[in-house]
Amino acid sequence: MEPLLKKIRKTSLEYWIVLLLLIFYGFGAAGIDRTHSKDFFISFMPYSLLGVMVLLFLFHKTWRYKHVMVFLIIIVVGYGIEVAGVITGHVFGEYTYGKALGIKFLQTPPLIGLNWLMLIYCVFAITKKTALPVLPQILFGSILMVFYDIIMEPVAIQLDMWSWKGSDIPVQNYIAWFLISAIMLTILHLAGLKYRNALAPWLFFIQICFFIALNLILIW
Repeated sequence: MEPLLKKIRKTSLEYWIVLLLLIFYGFGAAGIDRTHSKDFFISFMPYSLLGVMVLLFLFHKTWRYKHVMVFLIIIVVGYGIEVAGVITGHVFGEYTYGKALGIKFLQTPPLIGLNWLMLIYCVFAITKKTALPVLPQILFGSILMVFYDIIMEPVAIQLDMWSWKGSDIPVQNYIAWFLISAIMLTILHLAGLKYRNALAPWLFFIQICFFIALNLILIW
């Protein structure tokens, strides 16, 4: 028993948080799968997303003024593009936001700007771990973002996060995701951002697994 306790004490905080996130997202997928609890879990989504973001940024090492300013720029750019997309229909295609992401301002939930930051932050952390030059890092990161969106889109519609005019998700949406992601990643590189966050790659991977599971539950 004592060797086990010593091993537990030596286990990193990162390990326990990742385990907690796996359980949390697994519990969420199971709750959405149940008819009697689905609406509750969907209504809880804005709070769970905010909680995960807080947890992610608690693992951010060495906060600097530059970090805060660049992150705010990403939030504002992400939200602004979404507002323009909803109002004009010329960015991603014609779509409207539902209730799942919480309160809306200018027909768009402000939480979506934070979501853009969370995803770009995680992808930037992933690509910085590679030995690739900057341009391939940006291209690879943008591809990861599009892959994430491909997995997420069918589920997002089912969860009333947003809905598209017509039944099909336009190809324009994925092109826009690639270009916007490339712009945001470029901003982070031009700012010379460097940071360490052990949780970021894990969170991105867990969210992809979560949406794959929901695809299996709700669609396939």
